[in-house]
Amino acid sequence: MKLLMIVLLLLSAKTAFSDTSVSWNRIILSGGAYTLMGLAPPELRAADTLNIFLEGDGAPGTALELAEFIGGNSVYIARPCQYFSRQQSTNCDKALWTSHRYSRAVIESISRAITAMKIRYQASRVRLIGFSGGGAIATIIAAQRDDIDLLITVAGNLDHKRWTEFNEIAPLIGSLNPIDFARSLERVKQIHLIGERDNVVPGSVLTSYLAHMQKLDNVKSYIISGADHLCCWSIALANVLD
Repeated sequence: MKLLMIVLLLLSAKTAFSDTSVSWNRIILSGGAYTLMGLAPPELRAADTLNIFLEGDGAPGTALELAEFIGGNSVYIARPCQYFSRQQSTNCDKALWTSHRYSRAVIESISRAITAMKIRYQASRVRLIGFSGGGAIATIIAAQRDDIDLLITVAGNLDHKRWTEFNEIAPLIGSLNPIDFARSLERVKQIHLIGERDNVVPGSVLTSYLAHMQKLDNVKSYIISGADHLCCWSIALANVLD
């Protein structure tokens, strides 16, 4: 099968990964249109259910910090071209971080990486946790798979049309939009965390997503007091994962 052809290789000391403070094992996830960086705790051998954290747009780090804080059966997947230079990945063009950041090719590559992590750690189920733009990707992927036990978004961009209007930036014309998958996600247990002080992804983005659903039986959402876009999510996330 195509998905089983995904290659996982532990990186050597010559890796392009720049944060030497990270103690987790670094993994290359190759498959589909992009090569992705993954990380996992060195002591993790197998887990029936994995917490898989997906990074946000742009400079990485926030989702990784959350993954390390939660620990346990947690692993991390970066977005295409994060941690890689242009010389190492020739298909890292500007559109990947602008209009096509949630394109079909990106969604497919990250979904393949999720499958690769499951195979590596012999997991049967996934709790998928996405930060910011990673929340958009997690939401779309959750609508397309049948192995997601729980979807969690942290400051998730769940309606990029509403988000670009709020931030007065160009529309993401090459990207899929989570609101178009909202109805099919009614069957999936999901939790959405929004920051009280988040001026990047406001609560109206989540409200727009929820308005596209007919049933909210499986949905919980929380406004996190004092949280802005980047700060102060760890305790709130740990509480909803308990």
